[in-house]
Amino acid sequence: MTQGLVLTSLSELARVRDRFADDGPVPEARMLVPVIQGTGPDELESLAATAQQALDALQELLASDGQRRREAEQGLAHWRTVSDEAVRVQRIATEMGDAAQRASALAGSAFEPAARRQAESVAATAARLANQAEAHASVLAREAEALGQREDIARLLAEDEAQAEEVRMRETLALAGKHLDGGRYEEARRLLTSLERIIGRVPSLEPTFETLRRREQAVKMRVAEAALREARRLHRREPVQAIDLIEPLDFEGLPDDLARHLYGCWLTACRRIGLLAAIHYRAGFGRGAVLIPTEDGCWEVVSALGLHRWERGRRFAPQALRGARPLS
Repeated sequence: MTQGLVLTSLSELARVRDRFADDGPVPEARMLVPVIQGTGPDELESLAATAQQALDALQELLASDGQRRREAEQGLAHWRTVSDEAVRVQRIATEMGDAAQRASALAGSAFEPAARRQAESVAATAARLANQAEAHASVLAREAEALGQREDIARLLAEDEAQAEEVRMRETLALAGKHLDGGRYEEARRLLTSLERIIGRVPSLEPTFETLRRREQAVKMRVAEAALREARRLHRREPVQAIDLIEPLDFEGLPDDLARHLYGCWLTACRRIGLLAAIHYRAGFGRGAVLIPTEDGCWEVVSALGLHRWERGRRFAPQALRGARPLS
């Protein structure tokens, strides 16, 4: 039978600790379990009082932080006012400087002596006002710079910029969705690509972005499939039209089979044009060009797929096209 042991102090625990096996560190979950000494009225009242103290402390923190934010907002409003004033006064300085130059020019060219004297007076006044405005603008600019360096104002400015950026992202996503609804795949693709690197700054918008990306890929595939069907219909009798259908397509993200069929149809159409001494340069999967020789010994692009800036008519030296084969 196991005999019970009652300890009343830490010193008593130290004397008997060797009787217990060391099972290693206490699991974190067990360490966090509170030890309840009792559930009587006194204990419950103490718990309620401590909880109220914690709530009161939290309320004080919230009130203090709210006051600090209001002060920061006042500082931000002052920064905006000073910044606007600095711009306005600098504009006055610029206008007065221009006026002084025009008045000086008039003072030297006016037909009437009285007009020349008056122009000189205006030039002097405008120059003085320009100098005064420059001085005021400089003071205001320094004040605005100092305010902008305050940590609380800089933080609010960053928050404002983040909110403005989120608004811009939402508007861009909405416009991309409208383009997809209207079948304007290229416009939607450009908008979504512009957001690719920054969408992670607003995690709440990532699901919408991914949904639109999937829709874009689906539209892209339908466009490519339609282009392939039409190009296959045309490539025997109208090879140039077939090339024009396939050449603008973006192969990235398309299924390999579809990309392979498009490339093959494009290459077949190029062969049917009847180009003399043409070559086929392949730069990778779904990327290649057909070129013809020029009188100066270079090669001129007739058509290209998936190669950035390989527009029709661009010329390349032979050494830039290593691995090219005759188009046959």
